[in-house]
Amino acid sequence: MKKFVVLFVVAAFTFFGSMAYAVDVTVSGSIDIRSRDFTDLVQNKDISGENQRDTQERIRINVDAKAGNDVKGRISIENNWDEWGRVEIPQGNGQNTTTDEGIPLVTRGTISQPVQLDIREAWISFNLPGIPVNVTGGHQLLQLGNGWWFRSMKYGSDAWVVANVTGNNTVAFVNIKAAEGNVARADDIDAYVILDVFKIDDNNVVGFDVTNIHDRLGLIAFVNGLAPLAAAAGTDLFNYSINYNGKLGPVGLKVQVDMQSGDVDAGSRPNFKGKEAVIEGKIPMDPLTINFLAAYGSGNKMNSGNVDRYANLLDADPHYTFLYEYKLRTGAGAQSTGFSNTEALNIGAMYKLLTSLDVGLDFWWLHAPELVALNGGAPDRDLGYEIDAKINWKLYDNLTWNWVLGYFGAGKCYDTGTAGVTTHSADATTGIQGVLSFKF
Repeated sequence: MKKFVVLFVVAAFTFFGSMAYAVDVTVSGSIDIRSRDFTDLVQNKDISGENQRDTQERIRINVDAKAGNDVKGRISIENNWDEWGRVEIPQGNGQNTTTDEGIPLVTRGTISQPVQLDIREAWISFNLPGIPVNVTGGHQLLQLGNGWWFRSMKYGSDAWVVANVTGNNTVAFVNIKAAEGNVARADDIDAYVILDVFKIDDNNVVGFDVTNIHDRLGLIAFVNGLAPLAAAAGTDLFNYSINYNGKLGPVGLKVQVDMQSGDVDAGSRPNFKGKEAVIEGKIPMDPLTINFLAAYGSGNKMNSGNVDRYANLLDADPHYTFLYEYKLRTGAGAQSTGFSNTEALNIGAMYKLLTSLDVGLDFWWLHAPELVALNGGAPDRDLGYEIDAKINWKLYDNLTWNWVLGYFGAGKCYDTGTAGVTTHSADATTGIQGVLSFKF
């Protein structure tokens, strides 16, 4: 009952607040339920505990407020995939079967943590009076270029964005607070971005951006959790990016090229020398759509003394493959590293089988530019290949049930071994995931 009272009070304040300040308030969100089954996640069937099977649920609630044409804001919360059964307890003895109002349950000596709601977005955006400048401050979803260098579209980033739009050209400055150390000291990790986006016409846009990540804390945390050396105070990484997004005839095309410089202030002062290039395309031929991709991201050269691996800042969502880059350690040695130490070629297609049903298939060839041994075997460049099958089913306008099935034929980089000697050839990894999604 208390929950309904709280909701009523919130609704009342929202209603009267919007009347008093002439603010338009809208509420949207989604309920998503996904079931997953992954097998052989470390490419060795002899090792136990490498499978993952679960059903999870996520809720998102968005509140958007707009005051005239110059001021708006958003608050978005989510629980980020709570696992079914995690807060349940066996029914009996008159006790509840789930947590109540966020209070952890203590049962039979075990503690079950409550579902936790987190802030996904919380920002204010406004136009400065009298000048063509927009300011957005707060926790917001951000992406630079086509999203292969910096992308925080899952959990967002604390940032200021100051933008000027003049005709078809947009210039912006972005300050992202990546980490806060001691508030009394200048020991934070900050990212500073200058970007320019030019709209050639309705179908073609080009842009470039320069990012400086200044790590005063010495954690080097922005290199996908893979420190090139031991932690060192003072690190600067510069990323220079140029991108294109548009159409050439019937072909939808995206291109992004990145280069990195900078150094780590320690020891021999290794330099950042990463490089990346990505070309994506789609060719619509109703009811068939062909897609392709070619990508290269540099890796660490043996004994070079530099950070040759392309270091990106990507969120934990899938970026291209269902298994290789999303659930496994990539050529860079961790998950969600984009094309770092990876060469990839993709060809795929989606076919509209019915008005409400699309089916598709993607084939990926994966190769490491630099030698790597991910499970202790002999170093190699063969990452393997992946086949992903997709089924997108639209039951109603607001309700979808999408499925993906993946098969990853692991290459020699995933062989199990000790001290660089292979003792077990890599086994394949498989996965299936279904997501039932209701958006409102």
